[in-house]
Amino acid sequence: MKNRLIITVFVLINFFAVFTAAAIDLSRGIVSDVPDEFMSQAFGKIPPSRLTHDDSVAIATYRYSADTLKVLAVMVEWFDRRGTYSRSTIDSMLFSRGVYPGGSVADYLNEVSYGKLAVKGDVIDWYTAGFYSPYFDFENILPELDPFIDFSQYDGNSDGDVDAVVFVRAGTGQEDSHDTYDIWSYAVSYGPHGGPGPFDGMKIPNWNTSPELRPLHDTLNPTLFSGEDSLNSIRVFAHEMTHNVGLPDLYDYDAKLDTTTYFTPNDANDHPLVDWCLMGYGGYGIFSIKSVNPSHLCGWNKMQAGWVTPITLSEGEYENLVIHNIETTPDSSLYKLPINLADGEYYLLEYRNPQSTAQFDKFDSDFSVYFWPLLKFGCDPLDRGLLVTHVHDSLGAYFWRINYGWPMYPHYTVAVVDAGYDPARNRYYNPGGDLSDSAQWWYPYETRKGALFSNEVPGQQTFGPSTVPNSDGYYGPTGITVRVDSIVGDKLYAYVIFDLDGDGVPNDIDNCPSVSNPDQTDTDLDGFADACDNCPTAYNPDQADANHNGIGDICEYVCGDAGGDKAVNIIDISYIINYLYKGGPAPDPIAAANVNGDATLNILDVSYLINYLYRHGPTLNCK
Repeated sequence: MKNRLIITVFVLINFFAVFTAAAIDLSRGIVSDVPDEFMSQAFGKIPPSRLTHDDSVAIATYRYSADTLKVLAVMVEWFDRRGTYSRSTIDSMLFSRGVYPGGSVADYLNEVSYGKLAVKGDVIDWYTAGFYSPYFDFENILPELDPFIDFSQYDGNSDGDVDAVVFVRAGTGQEDSHDTYDIWSYAVSYGPHGGPGPFDGMKIPNWNTSPELRPLHDTLNPTLFSGEDSLNSIRVFAHEMTHNVGLPDLYDYDAKLDTTTYFTPNDANDHPLVDWCLMGYGGYGIFSIKSVNPSHLCGWNKMQAGWVTPITLSEGEYENLVIHNIETTPDSSLYKLPINLADGEYYLLEYRNPQSTAQFDKFDSDFSVYFWPLLKFGCDPLDRGLLVTHVHDSLGAYFWRINYGWPMYPHYTVAVVDAGYDPARNRYYNPGGDLSDSAQWWYPYETRKGALFSNEVPGQQTFGPSTVPNSDGYYGPTGITVRVDSIVGDKLYAYVIFDLDGDGVPNDIDNCPSVSNPDQTDTDLDGFADACDNCPTAYNPDQADANHNGIGDICEYVCGDAGGDKAVNIIDISYIINYLYKGGPAPDPIAAANVNGDATLNILDVSYLINYLYRHGPTLNCK
């Protein structure tokens, strides 16, 4: 580890060499978090991508799978923008365990991974990188550090790549300050064995940068800054580090900086995860002061990282389904409800519990910066209840901005089903007032909570075909109903049924799942309910219908049905006797009455029918 003086002198000597080095190769990598409107401002002219389809797939599907992520953190300052905090403070914020107030980045990733990922690393003291520019290229620092750092020490999964580099930059970030002279925090990914290098034989395919400071808002008027800065919270550091683990953004990039989009439901920018995922709404601050304590990753992200394996429910009925809070346990805490698994469409159920023993996942974002004094300054506790996310994996398959939403995609890849969203309820019907911290129902702002399903909130206990919102899939009804029956500590008890026709009989045992038939009536005992049977009066388990007219073949010509009622019974005996001895009408078709197969209607056919119906005689043999 080199001290600040040595590195500063070294940079002065090599100042011009640093800034003639190659810039970030955006033709070979991707940048997360920088708004499209700022890409050219941040990086200059954007070159055409040279990524092949396979390259894109490799970047998008990369997931860090080892149990230790080894990180090199470099503190970067400039002659005209000096750092404020010490190396030991930054080291504690990033890598300490159980001592940093509110929790470190290492504490966070350890908790959300259930102890499956340890984050370890070293911090390089303030590196003075010339004069500040909002277009600064952090990759230029790496060759200058190479003689002083053994990069091979930062390969936790032994794949020949440095796991991650974090550039902690002096000053504030544009995502918080909204000052275009500040740098917007971002992460860069080149895919396995790509990126700068080699340094000590190692490439650096994943790196990110986050600001040392965050601007404080005026507590008397949160729409204004106080003029004072503080050490940044870990939220943005954890967000960017999670990119290096391989997880994508889950917020909508469209019109990201256009605040007018926050006022219109179902427009180009609707924040599909709200506050329920670090990689969603809470990951950046354009519309929120943010909380110091990050929210957890959503279940979809934890599943992608391999930290949780969801339990898939088949098409049946589940009473007293126990869902453990996802903050503290990976077991029985994430359930998958299939809609169309071949196309990657399903619902995920997870119990979010801010009252759990977890260190994180306690508070939502703070919107008072935009709506003060209607909203009080400061964050509010997160809700407790069942989070339902609607997933359509194939929509954004293999690419990194999977939640771009409309107009890029017809809907989101991962989106919260907001129990409080009802387009029929505007702000005047909001039980919490015109606009308030306690509001659950929809009002015309993107400040909704993304309300959870709970038996503790009237009107938000059930999610099903007739609720608002309903449980339909993107391409049709699902018949899924989920009801929260009770919440006791770290367990939520739910009822789930797959019932497409709504008759109370689950699909897996329903003999007519497309038509309501709660009594399961099946006159001919062929396994098909009468309502779903193309010939309900005759046994026809194969539902054969040669002419495709909707009437089963056996129902169009029933051997022995002399009476024409599509069934064989005492009426047919009477019909033949009436025809033979009383001059009654002939059977139609007449062959149906010739049940003994001798091509002649006579008393033998009557005897044959009697024997068949009452004495278990041989099968009828019409000619």
